[in-house]
Amino acid sequence: MATSTATLRSATLDRILQDYAAIAARLPDAAVPRAQRAHALAALSRLGWPRASDEQWRYTNLRAFEAVAAFRPAALAPAAPAPDVSDALELPPPLPGFQRLVYLDGVRHSAVATAGNGTGSAASASAGKDWPAEQRLGLLCDMFASDSAALRIRGSTAIELLFLTSAAAAGAGCYPRLQVTLDPDSELNLVERHLGAPAAPTLVCANVRVEVGRGARLMHYRLQQCGPQIAFADTLAAQLDEQASYSVRQVTIGAGSARTSAQVRLTGRGAAFSWQAIAVGRGQQVHDTALKVEHLAADTRTEEVFRGIADERARVAFSGHIHIGASAPGSDARQSLRGLIEGAGAEIDLRPRLEINTDEVKAQHGATTGALDENLMFYLLARGIDRTTARALLKWAFLGDVLRAIELPQVRRAAEHGAAGQLPDVMAIGALT
Repeated sequence: MATSTATLRSATLDRILQDYAAIAARLPDAAVPRAQRAHALAALSRLGWPRASDEQWRYTNLRAFEAVAAFRPAALAPAAPAPDVSDALELPPPLPGFQRLVYLDGVRHSAVATAGNGTGSAASASAGKDWPAEQRLGLLCDMFASDSAALRIRGSTAIELLFLTSAAAAGAGCYPRLQVTLDPDSELNLVERHLGAPAAPTLVCANVRVEVGRGARLMHYRLQQCGPQIAFADTLAAQLDEQASYSVRQVTIGAGSARTSAQVRLTGRGAAFSWQAIAVGRGQQVHDTALKVEHLAADTRTEEVFRGIADERARVAFSGHIHIGASAPGSDARQSLRGLIEGAGAEIDLRPRLEINTDEVKAQHGATTGALDENLMFYLLARGIDRTTARALLKWAFLGDVLRAIELPQVRRAAEHGAAGQLPDVMAIGALT
């Protein structure tokens, strides 16, 4: 008899609890205190495994996460071979002026760390706050994490974090955990990259917590370029103090299924947040992003720009929820969400939402989904450009708003090459030089 979806999801939670019970005693307190792990376990047990009927999860490919054979950390798997960096994708060249930290299967791999001129310092892992229901996969990382990249920034610095998934992790879970605290008036350029291509269904479940102090500035580049057998869950929480600035440039092109759940709270007067992202899916990839921003203080600002392309039978979704509270007069919120459908079986789902509880605001949003603009196509064809080249040029221009916003040349090139690799016609015309 076929197993029902509801039963399957209950069985998934049971497997999670069984895997945790089997290795709980071996998990290091230095990464996550035992009491915090127990709290996460209780919270996930109460919330249950996500269901497609839940509005915030309806576009996530939950079956990809349920297909992972074991949720235990790869580093603690029985008789697990010692992973090596060579088992993951080739390391990108180091970024000049950046301190590089490498984590392999969720654990610090100090042998390949390179020193830079930064003033960052390690900080103890702080006790995490509760993850809400729409971010419940963050509880998995709190339960299973074997290490934590905890940084406290004083002054100005630049750090590159590589999270690699090795071949030895196939069939298990990897739990990258990143905590960043910027002291007042500090500045950080942060590059976060996720790479690796194991041969069997593998879970990568990452947590990121960010606190940006008064007057501090954080530029955060995020590139997810995992292999097709990876189910990637990315849970982010950020809080901004007075006059703080947090800018995110996110590129999602890898993993068979990827889910980003982000919540940002603007708690200080004049705090500013910018999220500019692209997602490019091919084949049967699923990329789902749920972003919520809360304006809780006066004169706060949000800018959201999203560009998504779904080719073949891929599905790309973006939910942007901006809430402006009564305590946030003078807020300014802007959303620009655009999706491009390239395949007959492809799907784009854009869900802008503005929730405003005060009159003194500036707010605008727009969301459009469709095929390439036929007027622009005609313009190019009329100038002697063949149809294949014209389509490739228009698709590449569609992503240009976000790619141009990546200020670091080496990171922009990596993002461009990764995005172009998802668009064979763009590569064929030599759009990249």
